[in-house]
Amino acid sequence: MSTSASPTINTLDELLVHATEVEAEAQERYEDLARQMEMHNNPRVAKLFRAMAEVEKKHVDRLGILAKDRNLPSVNPSDFEWPDLEAPESVPIGEGHYHMSEHEALDLALECERRAGDFYAAIATGSTNPEVKALAGAFAEEERRHQELVQKWIDRLPPRKAPLPDLDEPVDQE
Repeated sequence: MSTSASPTINTLDELLVHATEVEAEAQERYEDLARQMEMHNNPRVAKLFRAMAEVEKKHVDRLGILAKDRNLPSVNPSDFEWPDLEAPESVPIGEGHYHMSEHEALDLALECERRAGDFYAAIATGSTNPEVKALAGAFAEEERRHQELVQKWIDRLPPRKAPLPDLDEPVDQE
C-alpha cells in the first residue's frame, strides 16, 4: 500500500484489477455504512448509502464483463498502491457517524467520486500505453458524471441544518 502518487499502470490487466478493487471496496464500505445507519435508526441516510452501494455494484459487474476473457493477476489487497491509505472511492473509516445527515452522507460520496476521478485521470496521464490512457480517461470521465449526479441529489435536498450535538460520543474502552 502506498500513500503517495497514483500507481503507474501500463497494462489493461493492471488497470482492470485496480479499478475492480476500487469499485468493490467502495461498494463494501457503502454497504457497511448503510447497515450502521439502519442499526442506529437513520433510514434516510441508510437509503442513500444503499443507493451508492448499488451504483458501485454496477461498476463491479461492468468491470467483470470487461475482464471476462482476460486472466487478471491476483493481487493481495495490501499490495495495491493508492494515493492515500485506502482505495480512492471508499469513504474513509471514521468519517461516518450514526446521526449524520443526508447532506453529510452525500458530501462524503461526492468527495469519494472526486478522488476516484482524480485517481483514474492520474493513471491516464502517467501511462505509456494508449489503451490504458483511453480506458482510464473514460473511467475518469464516468466518475465526473457521478460527481454531477451526486451534486444533483444534494441540490434536491432541503436546506442544510446545523448538525446536532453528539450527546453520546464514542468513548475509548481501554
